[in-house]
Amino acid sequence: MQGVNGQRHTHLCYASGVRIPVWFALTVAAFVVLFGAYRIKLGLTLSPEQEEAAKKRGGLYAMGKRFHLFIGTIYILMGVGLTAMAFGWQPLGNSVGPATETPAKDQAPTKGAVPIDQLPTKK
Repeated sequence: MQGVNGQRHTHLCYASGVRIPVWFALTVAAFVVLFGAYRIKLGLTLSPEQEEAAKKRGGLYAMGKRFHLFIGTIYILMGVGLTAMAFGWQPLGNSVGPATETPAKDQAPTKGAVPIDQLPTKK
């Protein structure tokens, strides 16, 4: 695949430079936590008569009380984890990806200022 200036692309995935906005991650996390709270509410407030009627209806409501509590807790934990990751927490730490170190000032790739890119001159 040819790119700009006749350069050849070596990879087709550009997702590494894409960042999800923090406000979007926090909004999704809020919805996940609210849904988890709703599932916990279902697990705590259903009476036996309501539970039997819900099982006849099927779907989400056909699950038992304990299962609603379990899934609600999982959703709340996922929402809390997503919120923490939006603020920079990395659950796997430095175990994924290459190790990086900040070089000392005298070992940096450029000794002085950052070089300015120049257009080639015609001879």
